[in-house]
Amino acid sequence: MKNYKKHTLNHLSFYQKSLDIFKLSRHIASYVTNDKTILSMYSSVNKHDRYADSLVMNSLGLVPKIAETETQENPVLKLKYAQSLRYFIDCLYEDCLNLERTKINGKDFVRMLRKELILLRRMHRHYVKSLL
Repeated sequence: MKNYKKHTLNHLSFYQKSLDIFKLSRHIASYVTNDKTILSMYSSVNKHDRYADSLVMNSLGLVPKIAETETQENPVLKLKYAQSLRYFIDCLYEDCLNLERTKINGKDFVRMLRKELILLRRMHRHYVKSLL
């Protein structure tokens, strides 16, 4: 039974898109902060380091939350978890806006991530509707 759930999770386009967004956000944070680690970004006094840290941490939280939603047996809780994913997507979008407001190199990459997040919002909307 667990292998079946894992198999369907890997084929879920919403899950795959969230993995892509995590990879992209990590690469952007690495580029913006000159390859700093997450811990050094968190403890930094620079605004762009803190925003990059928040971007990575929020995108990291999105993937397990989707997996938790998919493995939920109760349909009411599954819908509730699926709707709560919007919070992470909105936080990621806000982190992108904050990064763009700072003076960084790579604003084009951040804009590209925002476009991907808009696509993820659409996919999320369809995902929630499919659970109804």
